[in-house]
Amino acid sequence: MKSGTTLMRGKYVIAFDGRRQVVYEDGEVAYRGDTILFAGHDYPGAYDELWDTGLSIISPGFIDLEADVDTDHANFDVVLFKKDPSDGPNWAPAPGPRAADPYTDEDFSIRQKYSMAQLILNGITTMMPIAGERFHAWSQTAHEFEIMAGTAKEMGIRAYLGPSFKSRLSRTGQNDPVREAKSFREAVEYCEKYRGDESSLIRSFLNPCQISVTEPGILQEAMALAQKLDIPMRLHACEEDVEWRYVLPRFGKTTVDLFEELGLLTPKLLMPHALTVKNSELKKLADAGVTVVHTPIAEANYGAGLFSYAKYLEYGINLTIGTDAQPVDMIQNLRLAWHLDRLCAWRVLFTRYGEDGSMADTFAHERHYPMTDAADFFNAATLNGAKALGRTDIGVLQAGAKADIIVVDLDDLAVGPVEDPVRTLVVSCVGNNVTHAVINGVVRMKDRKIPGLDEEALKRDAQRVYDRFLTLYGKYEAHGRTLEELCPPSMPVYKRKETKK
Repeated sequence: MKSGTTLMRGKYVIAFDGRRQVVYEDGEVAYRGDTILFAGHDYPGAYDELWDTGLSIISPGFIDLEADVDTDHANFDVVLFKKDPSDGPNWAPAPGPRAADPYTDEDFSIRQKYSMAQLILNGITTMMPIAGERFHAWSQTAHEFEIMAGTAKEMGIRAYLGPSFKSRLSRTGQNDPVREAKSFREAVEYCEKYRGDESSLIRSFLNPCQISVTEPGILQEAMALAQKLDIPMRLHACEEDVEWRYVLPRFGKTTVDLFEELGLLTPKLLMPHALTVKNSELKKLADAGVTVVHTPIAEANYGAGLFSYAKYLEYGINLTIGTDAQPVDMIQNLRLAWHLDRLCAWRVLFTRYGEDGSMADTFAHERHYPMTDAADFFNAATLNGAKALGRTDIGVLQAGAKADIIVVDLDDLAVGPVEDPVRTLVVSCVGNNVTHAVINGVVRMKDRKIPGLDEEALKRDAQRVYDRFLTLYGKYEAHGRTLEELCPPSMPVYKRKETKK
């Protein structure tokens, strides 16, 4: 009698032993249906299919709590890249409410499908999308997220979804109580619908916009609802000095102190970025069980970064990793996070040498913290992400967990010799080294191919939507600048002239 069990073998298996992540050399993972049966050495049971992955790492799938599931951020990361992060925005949105969203349902579907395919190809099995609101009439709608839920089911990716809501279009704009109430009501109804259960791939979260465009009262309502429904609430905060200059004069306190006063500091709160945080505030976040979502590539694009990853860990903060930018490559984000942390820890910044040969310690007021290692960042993309979502059944390979499994190929000349598989993954691999992905027990990628996906058609459709989307920048630009002015090429481009026949 067949058991319906698949046995995976690999040179290295990163599994959970009940206390921590460990590496089983020449290890095995067995799963049946959507559930892992075994992870370790010498599976004792029967199996129907043997999957030998050779010189590879079999790993829990990555959890991306700031997943780029639209092209808005791709534009800012790739097209509208700021040469000088201090000189203000290179694109200024026109003031005032917009009449309507410029997207069609087909646009949404194509953009989302393309983005989710990218996530799977990079080993991300659980995603929580960032808010993409650049040209929305107000905020992301429940209708848009209904389409996203359908696309996520089609692609088979585990997803936490929730429409955004706000009180005004910009930090200097006027509150619009009618639109505020409508967007919040839609978000609540959506979250109640997709609250989910143990078998659900699609679950919900509350997704308010930043404090600069969302009134404190509605944030309090949202947190109360998050606790009632037992779902996460994500609130971007402490990511830039613009927020500091808004919050401090208006409320007479910092963002973290304001959140504490409002009762927002709970284990339900996910706080992307959290860069501008004092030591005393880090302790508050840790004591309250708040999760910080670190987004290394996105922050570096804006000339920012976490001062010390190790410092946040020492304070006891649950640190996770999100992509939040192009490329949606979790492994590259892990590597950049580690490199930035080591740079800050060593503090040997050669530009700080004076003409007299002396070196100024830029961070003299900060003490040194223990060095991080590759495992800290791997855990951020797996185990810690699961903790942020209040789950013990994802982000790990152990009996009883969901079968969210990826294979990272190490049999690649570009990867180099393998001494420590976790360090090799973080330092030498990229998303393209992820060759297989199983999500909820279903093979969603095999040998870098997503079953049933017409890649050529999707690339063609996505480029068409993207090209049209780019034209909107000139249309909605406050200063009337053209796309060519907003997005000058990195170097001169000579196009082939049409020849007369």
